[in-house]
Amino acid sequence: MSYQALARKYRPQSFSDVIGQETVVRTLQNAIEGQRIHHAYLFAGVRGVGKTTAARILAKALNCVKGPSPEPCNECTICREITEGIDMDVREIDAATYTGVDNIRELRDTTQFQPARDRNRIFIIDEAHMLSTGAWNALLKILEEPPPHVIFMFATTELNKVPQTILSRVQKELLRKITLDDLIARIRKIVDAEGIVADDRAIEIIARRGEGSVRDSLSLLDQVIAFGGRSITAADVATVLGLSDTTFFARIATLIADGDHGGILEALDEASEAGRDFKMLYRDLLSFIRNLLLVAGRANESMLAVAPEDLPAIRTTAEKFSYSELLRVANLLLRDDETVNRAEHQRLAVEIALLKAATFPRLRAVEEALAGGAAIPQSAPRPRAVAEPKAAPARREADQVSSANATIESFIERVQKARPLIGGYLGAAKSRRRDGNKLLLTFADSFTADQVGNARASLEEIAAEVFAEPMTIDVKTDSPAADAPAAKSSSPLRDDPIVQAFQKHLGADIVESRKR
Repeated sequence: MSYQALARKYRPQSFSDVIGQETVVRTLQNAIEGQRIHHAYLFAGVRGVGKTTAARILAKALNCVKGPSPEPCNECTICREITEGIDMDVREIDAATYTGVDNIRELRDTTQFQPARDRNRIFIIDEAHMLSTGAWNALLKILEEPPPHVIFMFATTELNKVPQTILSRVQKELLRKITLDDLIARIRKIVDAEGIVADDRAIEIIARRGEGSVRDSLSLLDQVIAFGGRSITAADVATVLGLSDTTFFARIATLIADGDHGGILEALDEASEAGRDFKMLYRDLLSFIRNLLLVAGRANESMLAVAPEDLPAIRTTAEKFSYSELLRVANLLLRDDETVNRAEHQRLAVEIALLKAATFPRLRAVEEALAGGAAIPQSAPRPRAVAEPKAAPARREADQVSSANATIESFIERVQKARPLIGGYLGAAKSRRRDGNKLLLTFADSFTADQVGNARASLEEIAAEVFAEPMTIDVKTDSPAADAPAAKSSSPLRDDPIVQAFQKHLGADIVESRKR
């Protein structure tokens, strides 16, 4: 017998074998028991979570010789033929190749005939979002008033592309991603059934890379078994899937924190020579940055999708950034995610994305200089392994300003650790200065000012600890003058704190912003 892929061999054939979709399974089984069968179902969810599988099982449960039953027998001729895809009355249609109006009209004509043998004539339409507008319109009437013997089942990964007129005529069943624990248990069960020896770490890595999809996880498992044979290890998984480890990402994040452009390019060159997939590398880097945000935000560490031995490296790396800096870096990287995925030259796209993120130390220096009214330092990113030149006057002046503002920055850093959200607001202040026992904070909008003002009591308590004397917080909003031109519409670029700092101190304005 020819080899059968694991995803097909171990495809669930009954509701009891479906994992991670308890709500959907219970809904369907209760509907069968209560004889409340809808004439049209729509199964929606990401790839590989069981949409088409659930539709097939429901079709068997409804048409089974011993049914309608909450579980198909999987022994009668009808159940076996539906499983094999050869039942005359259960027709599976791929909407990607069945998109035209004429196709749907042909299908609509077919619904007028009674089933040849089964209890119901069932149409399972996969990738339903691929149907054209005309095709959907041709289905409207039949979905609203179908013959009593006809049931439609749609499956889609893109619910947003299904017209509202259709959604109002079907019963929606939303399938969620499979949890990591459920995936690990499923893979372990299949590995044991196949007689494969696999360590726990290897299975965990495969499950994490599957990203909530059973089919993707089993396809990866097939690939690893083909490489490792009857015994697979974490090293085998890393070799086959080209995984980038936590140490590598910690190194990348540190280079971003240091603004070390040359170091970033060298690290990516090493990844290229090791045969790393840059699309997957970038996706894993985003996951690592998310873990840094969770640690910096003092979230429960159970939320981190990492092995326990990787936690020390993540904590150490997170300390190199303030919370607001991490938010900014994460935002910069996330904006380029789609560009990286679609780029023909993915390595170049990743290099550009990381180099842009690595400019934030320079931006931080500009913010500090502008907040203190000093000249902007003109130095380029520091070259590695090269002796630094003597400080230029502008550079020395910026260093002096930084020292003078150290106590205020210490206060903000303390707030960012104790109350990350409020600390992020403080980092976006247009100006901040100390006047005796007062801290004067000015914000560009009333919302941010109100949020900081509401936390004044706790901020004054932290300030008293930092400055070793009672302090008061004075929060203001920098409103435009009465004779100023009308306010321009808001945009991410116009609302960026650094852009606002340039506008305030240098008299600059945005003439045109362009989407990349």
